[in-house]
Amino acid sequence: MKVLDINAKQDVAYCIPDWLRDEQIKVNLINVEGRLRPSENRELRSEPIALVNFGPSLVDTWEEVRQFKYIMSCSGSHKFLVDRGIIPTWHVDVDPRPHKITLMGQPQKETEYLIANTCHPLLFKHLEGYNVKLWHILDASEEGWRTLPPDEWAITGGCSVGVRLLTIARFLGFTDLHIFGMDGNARETGKHAADHPNKGKPDAVVEYDGVTYITTPAMLEAARNTEHELNQLTDVKYKFYGEGLVQHMMRNFTRKDFGAGKPAIAFSKPELISAPYIEQNRQLHSMNLAYGVGGGKYALVVMQLVEKIQPELKRIPSILDYGCGKGYLAKALPFPIWEYDPAIPGKDASPKAADIVVCTDVLEHIEPDKIHFVLGDLARCVKEIGYFVIHTGPSTKTLPDGRNTHLLQHDREWWKKKLKRYFSIGLLQLNGVLLFAVVSPLRKENAPAKAVKHLHRV
Repeated sequence: MKVLDINAKQDVAYCIPDWLRDEQIKVNLINVEGRLRPSENRELRSEPIALVNFGPSLVDTWEEVRQFKYIMSCSGSHKFLVDRGIIPTWHVDVDPRPHKITLMGQPQKETEYLIANTCHPLLFKHLEGYNVKLWHILDASEEGWRTLPPDEWAITGGCSVGVRLLTIARFLGFTDLHIFGMDGNARETGKHAADHPNKGKPDAVVEYDGVTYITTPAMLEAARNTEHELNQLTDVKYKFYGEGLVQHMMRNFTRKDFGAGKPAIAFSKPELISAPYIEQNRQLHSMNLAYGVGGGKYALVVMQLVEKIQPELKRIPSILDYGCGKGYLAKALPFPIWEYDPAIPGKDASPKAADIVVCTDVLEHIEPDKIHFVLGDLARCVKEIGYFVIHTGPSTKTLPDGRNTHLLQHDREWWKKKLKRYFSIGLLQLNGVLLFAVVSPLRKENAPAKAVKHLHRV
């Protein structure tokens, strides 16, 4: 058997290809209606909750689970408990493979199933007719953030479903956690408390505090993750039951004091535009052929920006038209660009970040309560240079509901205050009612100045 280092990060590969995981997420977002959300008041709960894993020590401790009013199972512990007359309050799964269907067993009407977006679509099919809530595993990459739907929750956590239980319980408000069957090691009888469809045997050992444990790299990494997650959950108390590697580690564990308040364990992507306002804009696009056609007049500026930053990048810069309307900037350029507009079907997907982001005659149209969210999304998108044109006065057009299409009518100083929270400002020039801005990410403070030096004034 391999000998693993308890202090070394283990090289653990994801169990399915990334492309298959992403395709499963897409299917699940379409087919699953329920979503996991925090309670409205988000109050903490002092009642104890049993978090039941499927490690072999559960055989020794499961009777104690009966005393808990609130029980959260995962993986095969669901069937294990149900077979013994204990019905979980919640059940959590994150594994993307279909064997979880057999492992879970018969769903229960009394149980709420909290299933990750990555799980196999057949698992959701298995749960049809039951209380199912989908939640998102936090993916901090650009692509992960783009695919997260607005107003839905992505939750942090470790590399195993057992460690995820800690975070999800806290997401639901529980602060008194009692953990069963989280072992991080196998016994001679196997890696789990009962039969498991995955018949793989442990292939390694690790020594901890003078004791040798049979394990695998994945189990060891999950054990190491447990300490990390408990350090994040600054306001919970915990108790581990049974004997195993994790329980042994927890007896020696002292939580680090980061001086933090409530933990940041879940994130919701803000809505950039309300559904009624999308409909208002779509109607206006169809009713007024002159709405959203002004992008082409900025083509010369865009070509100048490309010419100036291409030598520094040593490649052709990517370009995004953010709020592209009917797409006349793309039509006026001799090369392809990316387009985004939430009111244009087919161009309404969250955009990729680009070297140059053009946002002209857009920001004045944003709903007042959404402007900070839109500027934040623009900051995500701008890699090198942002070129914004903002109208500061009223429009000659009105929405179908009678409002002026320029929902934000503010002066230069108002926009300067907003923009500088998200960007380094290289140019902010008012020309009549039009405000021209050249910005860059805060981390690239000198980039706008270089670009402004060569810009053709519009």
